[in-house]
Amino acid sequence: MVLFLLFLSYMSADISADRVIAPSSTVMLLFRSNFGAGVSLTSPTGYYTNGAWQYLTGTDQETGYSWPVKALGANLSGIQLITSDPIDSSTIGKYITNQIRQVTGPKGNLVNELFQNVKIKGDLGQAGSQAPLVINRPWTIGDVKDLYITYWFKYEIDFPSKLTREVPGAGWRQMFAFKTGGYLNDWRGDYRVSVTILKGLDGQLYWQTKGDNVANGPWPRVDYWTIDNHTVAVPVDRWSKFEVYWHRSSGSDGRFWVAVNGEVIADYHGPNMGDYNLPITRIFPNNAYSGGYATVESHSTGLEIWNGFPCGMGVSCYEK
Repeated sequence: MVLFLLFLSYMSADISADRVIAPSSTVMLLFRSNFGAGVSLTSPTGYYTNGAWQYLTGTDQETGYSWPVKALGANLSGIQLITSDPIDSSTIGKYITNQIRQVTGPKGNLVNELFQNVKIKGDLGQAGSQAPLVINRPWTIGDVKDLYITYWFKYEIDFPSKLTREVPGAGWRQMFAFKTGGYLNDWRGDYRVSVTILKGLDGQLYWQTKGDNVANGPWPRVDYWTIDNHTVAVPVDRWSKFEVYWHRSSGSDGRFWVAVNGEVIADYHGPNMGDYNLPITRIFPNNAYSGGYATVESHSTGLEIWNGFPCGMGVSCYEK
């Protein structure tokens, strides 16, 4: 009955809102895309010395939502192509390619996935090239206080072997992040939360969720909190559901919650604002970004964005 009432609330809501919706008892779906028919990637554009941009565009005929994401006041959504060497239109394809393609999906049926592939990463142990899926929003329109994001992802069967502890800095792969911005009215920020996969000294993969100030600001690094999870397995060679929720606050009611396949990997309660209380300007739902061996691949589908937990406060939607 509760889910039915939430569904009715969602159906009657104005889901075309292009602003942050104040937290309330009604949970609203802000965006959904399966990268279905009607959605496409532009050719890389906006070249700069070590990168370019590739935008998602069009209306998803399966969901009715259009790219770029208008919710949250976003002014850009697509993939940033960041390369370890200078590139141009004739060489970018050697480093990074992105495509929407049809595959067998999480439920065994044919779906479209966003496939990101970093082919030349750079030196082992260095961050090098990356291809983040990013939602950008101006720092002048306020913060994103409450948000829930979910999608399906899959790592290749050889993924564990691409991370190594034999070379310093080569044992990590980023999954998710958000960053703030607006310091001195530019893109630099004071707070970041990231979800990363690490390889331990025992050769096993584990999850690390962290709040720090690594948001391109001019300050020495500060790690505010870290949660390591060695219990929930890092899934490989199968579709898995990623879920993340946050409530931003400078007080004890702040929260950052993450689950994979319905199992909670982190549930941090406490302050999650930076020293300058800057707003979230960059959300990276998924990123082909690693210190390990190339290639760095990302498979994702079924992206949803809500303004709160859609299945009940603190409840995973894995089985829904």
